[in-house]
Amino acid sequence: MNTLFNCSLWGDEAFSAILAQRPFWSMIKIVARDTSPPLFYIISFAWFKIFGSSEIAIRSLSFLFYLATAYIIYRIGKKLFNVKTGILAAILTFLNPFLLPFAFEGRMYFCLLFFTALSFYFLISKNKWGFIISATAVLYSHHFAVFALMSQFIWQFIHQISAKSKFQLKKFITPYILIGIFYIPWLYPLYSQTQMVASGFWLGKPHTKDLVNIFFHFIKGKIVFPIQEKLVYLAGAILLLRRWSVKNLNNDFLLILWAVFPPLATFLISQTSLSIFYERYLLYCIPPIMLLLASKIRKVSWVPLIMLFAIYFISSYHIFTHPFKRPFRQFASWIKENTSSQTFLINYNGGAHHLWESKYYQLQAPLYVSGQELPFYVGTAQMTNQDIVKNLPPVQKLGAISSDKPALVKIRGYQEVSYHQTGSLYFIGFNKIPD
Repeated sequence: MNTLFNCSLWGDEAFSAILAQRPFWSMIKIVARDTSPPLFYIISFAWFKIFGSSEIAIRSLSFLFYLATAYIIYRIGKKLFNVKTGILAAILTFLNPFLLPFAFEGRMYFCLLFFTALSFYFLISKNKWGFIISATAVLYSHHFAVFALMSQFIWQFIHQISAKSKFQLKKFITPYILIGIFYIPWLYPLYSQTQMVASGFWLGKPHTKDLVNIFFHFIKGKIVFPIQEKLVYLAGAILLLRRWSVKNLNNDFLLILWAVFPPLATFLISQTSLSIFYERYLLYCIPPIMLLLASKIRKVSWVPLIMLFAIYFISSYHIFTHPFKRPFRQFASWIKENTSSQTFLINYNGGAHHLWESKYYQLQAPLYVSGQELPFYVGTAQMTNQDIVKNLPPVQKLGAISSDKPALVKIRGYQEVSYHQTGSLYFIGFNKIPD
């Protein structure tokens, strides 16, 4: 059965998989020129050495982080409230239809989520070195981790000044100083990556409705059934009926700050020229929402809560068993079986390109850019001269890989003669137009 576990890799996953199979220091140098910190790639490098780099092996690492995250959420719920809350919150996090697709994706998202949750657990457990190590790890997982740490800093500061005991500045600030010291090796790459993002990124400036909708999307997830639209109302009812009280208000404030501050901060920053507001980079804000839904439940809340669980399970099961990624493995097999050695293969740079999928599935098909300059976010940090072709060689037959419809794929000096479609992928055959 085709599932999110064993379906074809898509571009970003293939990029990560190829990168993590390079020699270690070569990999680190490329990561420094890309847009992410190196921890996920370092872990993947070791993981691939042991388990290989098949689709299942690649995604098993994210799935392991997925399971570990659910366990940490259980521990947080138990610590802040009780065992029942921990169990319910862990199940809600595990079944959340927004999170589920990323749990089976060979990218850094669940590495980010796991270490974020772990840092919050150590924070509330008052485990100084556990907090320092996990917070450092999350900074080395993704740049957006800084907003989670800022929410922790704000909560801890307010908690300290509101406590009856004397505020101890040195004790409060020391962990954050040590985290900063441990992050020093990556400061220059961070600066370079920030400059690249500031010079032009694919993300546009968000509107107020985008800030509101992000929380709706975190609750609803990927829509596969119309009933998922009702999840917002169910969650709203559960939160309205929740036993909000002054008791444990500090715990509620921590969860609200964890859920709300990072989206708000990135939204405000994105009103400048540095547009960074992106839902998947903020997925670590979902667990605190699940913890709020699972805690301080009234008897009347069990009806909407059970309905929420049921819809989460059905929709997540459907998402898992109906992968939405392009079937590039099958597509590549067809190309290998049906094209001659005289056909020169290229990746057409249209609405998207599939260079990394092609390389992962062992197709020699450089990216045809026709003299254009590529923006850095399409994976240029890992590209070599062999990955790009600006001037086509004098060949008679050309095969173009594209997810653009054939009518949109135009190559000067060549005429389309055929095409083959696999899902939303096209292999378009061209013959050279006689002079």
